[in-house]
Amino acid sequence: MSGEYFTNRHVEIARIRTAMLTPSSLLVYGLRRMGKSSAIVIAGERARAARPKPIVVSADLSTATSLFDVATRLLRSLYQETRFLRLRFEDVLGGLAPRVTLKFDTQGNPPAITFGIDRRTATDEERRRAFEDVIERLVHLRSRTKRPVAVVLDEFQAINAIGGEGAEWHLRDAMQRHGDLSFICAGSQQSLIEEMIGPTRAFYKAFNMLHMGPLEDAHFASWIDERLRLALRVEGDVGGEIVRVAGPRTQDVVQVARQLFFRGLALDRPVEPADVADALDDVVRNEEPLIRSIWNRLAANQQDVLRVVALGATQLFSAEVRDRYGLPAASSVHKAVEALVAHGLLLRDERGIAFDSPFVERWAR
Repeated sequence: MSGEYFTNRHVEIARIRTAMLTPSSLLVYGLRRMGKSSAIVIAGERARAARPKPIVVSADLSTATSLFDVATRLLRSLYQETRFLRLRFEDVLGGLAPRVTLKFDTQGNPPAITFGIDRRTATDEERRRAFEDVIERLVHLRSRTKRPVAVVLDEFQAINAIGGEGAEWHLRDAMQRHGDLSFICAGSQQSLIEEMIGPTRAFYKAFNMLHMGPLEDAHFASWIDERLRLALRVEGDVGGEIVRVAGPRTQDVVQVARQLFFRGLALDRPVEPADVADALDDVVRNEEPLIRSIWNRLAANQQDVLRVVALGATQLFSAEVRDRYGLPAASSVHKAVEALVAHGLLLRDERGIAFDSPFVERWAR
């Protein structure tokens, strides 16, 4: 979500922009689908209005399997950034050659990047060195161009899955040794992040912290109504109803609002709060093949736990709830819940155990 489809977050965007322009380490964290990535993108766009323009490179760690992957993604991002700044990418790579080679295609797409090591057989040290080489090249680029350089690592908590605590300490070391760079990290697995910044872990006191929580309900509802009224007739508190059924995740709310917009175009009457449930069901139907695919890969006891949570039960480990719904022993329920939390299907919040997605919850119900 960006541009006309993005609202509020003025304070957060301003803070991220400042971090991009001034050497610092900032951790932007909060639940998934709250708009962290969008806020970072917009902050980058606004940072580029400064003089001199900053160099902002990014990598999504969620699907990376090694620091080698992270290094490659940063270089691909740097390729796009050097084109934007009208720098020769080949010149930028100077200190990395001959270890890094490029293969360009005829369509102007980012080049294929090879580090001179076999990706499949490279040692952990070689992978770490590839990452370090890219960071050092960014430091050199900052010195040469006199531009601020920001490194954005999205889903940064995945560094633990990539290489365990050793990779965490390696990244922390790179951040400390290259203090002329800005590191903007974003993460959504809050419990894992809290562990990673704990007193015995690599990122203890390593970051300035920026939490991204839900948008204020009244503001969000008003903004949705305003957007809908640009093309539709609206009666009643439609925005408030969307926030109620889809909240608190920003992306989920916008997804339902967008579906209601398309549904409203086909109506010959004003859109009303009662139409929101139908829009929510439209989203669920659209996502049903994906949800069912996920469901079919779950163990039977995990499916049972989701059914029970969908019915509104929260005290899953109590004998009363387990007897009522035919759940197994408390230890088995605990294992199922832990697996579902790890899969991102359930979470723990002030209500206890709840669904991460309102669409999966609606489907399960």
